[in-house]
Amino acid sequence: MPKVPIHSKLAHLSEGQIDALITRYYAGARIADLLAEYAIDCHPPQLYKLFPSVIHSSATCPNCGAVMMSKHVARSVGMADSKTLHCSQCRHETSFRCKCDYCRNRGKVKNGRFSHTPFSNRTFEAQGVTSQVLKPDHLTLEQAIALLALARCNDFIDSYGRRISVPDLTVVPFAPRGCYAKELIERLGKADFFGSVPESHYVFDALKDEELTALQFPIRWNIQRYVRIELLEQIEQCARTMVWPGHWLNQLSDMKRSLAFAECQEFYDFCAKQRGLPPSAQRSTTIMLNNLLQDHSVAQCYRIIYAGAQAAADFLVRSSCAGQHAANYMIGACQRWVDRARSEDWVVTPFRRNPELPRSMINYVLYDDFLKCGDDGFNLALDKITRPNA
Repeated sequence: MPKVPIHSKLAHLSEGQIDALITRYYAGARIADLLAEYAIDCHPPQLYKLFPSVIHSSATCPNCGAVMMSKHVARSVGMADSKTLHCSQCRHETSFRCKCDYCRNRGKVKNGRFSHTPFSNRTFEAQGVTSQVLKPDHLTLEQAIALLALARCNDFIDSYGRRISVPDLTVVPFAPRGCYAKELIERLGKADFFGSVPESHYVFDALKDEELTALQFPIRWNIQRYVRIELLEQIEQCARTMVWPGHWLNQLSDMKRSLAFAECQEFYDFCAKQRGLPPSAQRSTTIMLNNLLQDHSVAQCYRIIYAGAQAAADFLVRSSCAGQHAANYMIGACQRWVDRARSEDWVVTPFRRNPELPRSMINYVLYDDFLKCGDDGFNLALDKITRPNA
C-alpha cells in the first residue's frame, strides 16, 4: 500500500485528527472554525486541497498494476471530474483527458476524448438525441438534481467492469430515508442512465438498517464517461448561472414538495420507531403529511409530528391498546394538533434537524446549488421558497 504524503500544513495533526477534520469539513462544519481548532494556516477556500489523497485499494492501474488514488474536491464545487482516479506510480488516470502511453496505445484517446457509442435511451432516441449531444434541457429537473447528487456520493463501475469504491467521507446520504431514494433510482433506471440494479442490491430502508448513510450498490452507467462529466458540468452551469431550461421552472414546485414530503415521512417514521410503534396506514399518513405541508415548513412539521408521536405514546400507555391502534392514533393526533394550531392562530415553533437524520445530498443540490437559499428549504414554508432571479 503506498504511503500517502501529508501536506506540511497538516503535519502537526495525527492521523485521527486528519480523518476527523475531513469528515467534519464534508459534513458542513464552518471552515473558519476548523482552521482555528486545528491550527491550520490557509485560506478557507483552499482547505480541501491540503487533504491527503484517498487510496482505492480495490482499484488497480491497468497500466502498471499499482493502487489507484483520488484527490479531494471542494464541498461547494460540483462534480466535474471529482471521481477521477490517478495511479500512485505512473501517469495513468481514469479520465478522457488522460494522455499517458497506455491510453494512447489502446487507442482510447482520439483528439483528447474517448471514443463513444450512442446513448441507448429509447425516449431520447425518439427525440433524435444521442449521448454525443445529451444536454440538460433533455432532462427533467428531478433527473438533473438526482444525477448530480448521485454522482457526488456513490460508487461506480469503471470502463473495465471493475468496481471503484468511493469512500463515504461526506457522511451525507443521497436522499432522506425511506422509499424516496429507491423511487428516484428506479426512475433514472427507466430513463436508462445506468444499468439495472438487482432488487437484492437495494438497501434503502434505513428503518431496518440504522447504520445506512448512503446507497450501497455500484452504479454501471450507460452514459459514456466523458458524456457524463460534460452533462454534469452543464447541469452545474445551469445551477450556477440560474439559466434553466424552461420546463424546469414548471417542475420546481413538484420537486420542492416531493423532497419536503420525503423529509417529513423520514422524521415521522423515525419518531414512530423510537416509540415502538408499527408502520401506520400509508394512505392516511400521506394525506396528513401533505396537509401539514400546505402552510408549514419542514422544520415546523417536525414539531407537529413530534407532538403527535408523544400523544400516541401516551395513548398507548393509558389504554394498553394494540400497537397498530396507537400507530393509527398518531396520524389523528398530528392532524388534530395542526387543526388547533390553525384555528387558534398558533405560532408553530420549528425544530432543528435531528442529527440522526442528516441533510441529504438531494437537499444540498436543490437548495444550495439550484435555489441558493441553503437551509431555508428546511425552515421556510414551500410557497415562501422562491427561485432567485438569474
